[in-house]
Amino acid sequence: MKNAIPAAVFSDTNAVIKSKIGNYVSKDFRKSERKDQYTFVYYKARFTEEPSDVIVKVFFQELERDMNVLGLWSNSQNSPKLREK
Repeated sequence: MKNAIPAAVFSDTNAVIKSKIGNYVSKDFRKSERKDQYTFVYYKARFTEEPSDVIVKVFFQELERDMNVLGLWSNSQNSPKLREK
């Protein structure tokens, strides 16, 4: 993941998320879907400042046997639009 997302971008994105929905508490795997070289992984997550569960989707692409994070989304009403590569 370090190769896919620069450390500064990760740090900035993490700070924005924390300021809106709080600290990460827990997650439960829900499902994954694969289509060609793309994989979508869904989690139900809890955050300290979010009153209900948040669905988080991580979008990966496999290139030359490496899995790269292409995007991160959530359904939180308080969360900013999360960054895409």
